[in-house]
Amino acid sequence: MKASLLTVVALVSAVSGLSPRQLPRTGTILTSTSMTPPSLAFASGGFGGAGGGASASKGKKNKTKKKGKTKSGGSPAKQNNLFTPEGRIEHIRQRINKADVSPVAKLALTKNAEGQLALDVDPNAIAVVDNFLGEELITALRNEAESLLPSMVPSQSTRWDEDTQSVAAYEKVGVLSTQIEGGEAGYKASPRLVEYIVTLTTHLSHKLNQILPDAYHLSGQEQTNKLAVCLGDGSYYDKHIDNLGGGDTADAGDRRKITALLYIQPPGSHDGQPAYPNESVEDDPRGGYFRAYDVPEEGDVTCIAPRGDRLIMFWSDSLVHDVSPSFAPNGDADRRWALTIWFIADKKSGVIRPTDAEIETKHFGSASIGKG
Repeated sequence: MKASLLTVVALVSAVSGLSPRQLPRTGTILTSTSMTPPSLAFASGGFGGAGGGASASKGKKNKTKKKGKTKSGGSPAKQNNLFTPEGRIEHIRQRINKADVSPVAKLALTKNAEGQLALDVDPNAIAVVDNFLGEELITALRNEAESLLPSMVPSQSTRWDEDTQSVAAYEKVGVLSTQIEGGEAGYKASPRLVEYIVTLTTHLSHKLNQILPDAYHLSGQEQTNKLAVCLGDGSYYDKHIDNLGGGDTADAGDRRKITALLYIQPPGSHDGQPAYPNESVEDDPRGGYFRAYDVPEEGDVTCIAPRGDRLIMFWSDSLVHDVSPSFAPNGDADRRWALTIWFIADKKSGVIRPTDAEIETKHFGSASIGKG
């Protein structure tokens, strides 16, 4: 399933950032000037329980403030902060500020368009952030993701077909996916997923733009996304590059520049493995590892476990990667859930790398390859 490009409109709240309602439906730009996220009854199992009207929320806020006078910075106030959209958005913003994403901007000697060596952003750079959102919020995201399972469809991708000598669409075996959308219906179905996507799009793009050259700048108002689950029984992703490049970044073509992949597994998943970057898929019966090729050096393969609450960031237009066969030996709890957000190249300065012909030949043996 090819993800559609979504637009996120301008900042509407000085406290919370973008209103969750402003993550629009596909092809829609909302123009609401509401300063407050919508008040909704949250689903059972998430923060806030099954109901919680305005009066109940107000009472909880007052109770939290009272505790804050006697014991500032205590854990109860921090937990209650996640009962409201404003609190969750602020929590995500703080985690973004804390995260070290600098590895994705590291420099390396690369070949320019004329085939000459030049110092540039490493096309195979990866940033890995563990414990990104915290146990409570990642658990709530997993609950929302699982509630969407009945509406998910077989995930599609493309690959080179040697028989027909053309790019062909195919369904990934044992992988289901959907796109998270905003609007009234989308926010009601998965408020925390929407809040996460909106906040990451606006605030992480800004943080990255502070450390990246102009040609790598990202839009803070556009993104595309996909929620996917590997059901087990050997589900896997073929080796590919997310964005094969081409087209004017201002008006046409695939403008995806950075991939931000969040694993929505139960906290503590894949414990017992060595720390990144020394993880090994051979030692883990659940599999589902992200495998990055030519990382850290040419010919190397770096395996990254789908640990719960782990964020992986890499360049959509250059990193060759795949996903090893995924299994669920302990049932549904072992299913590999991932929420991918693709950051879009800035229309004014952003550039999409053309796919390197040598890389295609080395990894795919063909002039045309698949993409994510």
